[in-house]
Amino acid sequence: MNPLDTQVLRPGLHSGRSAFVSGAGSGIGRAISLRLLALGMDVFGTGRRAEALAETAELAQGLPGSFRFEPCNVRETEAIENLVKRVGEAHGINLLVNNAGGQFFAPATGISRKGWDAVIDVNLSAIFVVTKAAYPYLKARQGTVVNISLSGVDRGSMGIAHSIAARAGVLGLMRTLALEWAPDNIALNCIGPGAVFTEGLAGEAAQAMLDRLVKATPMGRATRVEEVAELVAFLASPAGHLMTGQLIQLDGAAHLGSGLHMLEA
Repeated sequence: MNPLDTQVLRPGLHSGRSAFVSGAGSGIGRAISLRLLALGMDVFGTGRRAEALAETAELAQGLPGSFRFEPCNVRETEAIENLVKRVGEAHGINLLVNNAGGQFFAPATGISRKGWDAVIDVNLSAIFVVTKAAYPYLKARQGTVVNISLSGVDRGSMGIAHSIAARAGVLGLMRTLALEWAPDNIALNCIGPGAVFTEGLAGEAAQAMLDRLVKATPMGRATRVEEVAELVAFLASPAGHLMTGQLIQLDGAAHLGSGLHMLEA
């Protein structure tokens, strides 16, 4: 297929191709899954809550692609490795979206070792485990990996030292794998959304922080989950496949302005 024929993401563009999406039960992961399904891709979604995944499946009814799901915690190494293997062997993997993650707001001095380990585990170690498990299936189809990160992750952000450390690690991992896996024609990138308002927001503190980030965004608005989903679809298309090893900041120039890195927790 000529990449120049794929500049417009039209229905059917991804027909016959398969995606594995973590955190597919809500927010950004749900939006990504529905967009890929609308373009004709078959999507396997996972997440911790079966009921949330079932809701995504209901929303997917009538879309060209098929949606399958199975609950799994990405922090449970053996379970997620086995799930990736089963999906890869049964359906193949053209696209891996590492979207599952989590964090809480606190100054570095207020983060316990237990809290640190939990955030590092879900936002860094689990991505290594899932991506490594998906490698043979991505190699077979010259696939794509997209990691959902944060705006300004390369600058630091006050109040989320654990999350920034983890996601900075993902940047290093992604860029290393972009080099190691380039001969296999596998593309790997990170998307750094700005403030994203989803049903997954936990507590007034998180809401207040996102409100302040929007005010500090030069374009003056939050990032929509649909915008993240559209960028993922582009990166998974032939037109986007030469882009690899990149952090794409989808944040209305928040990473260039005062941004989250200057806001207190």
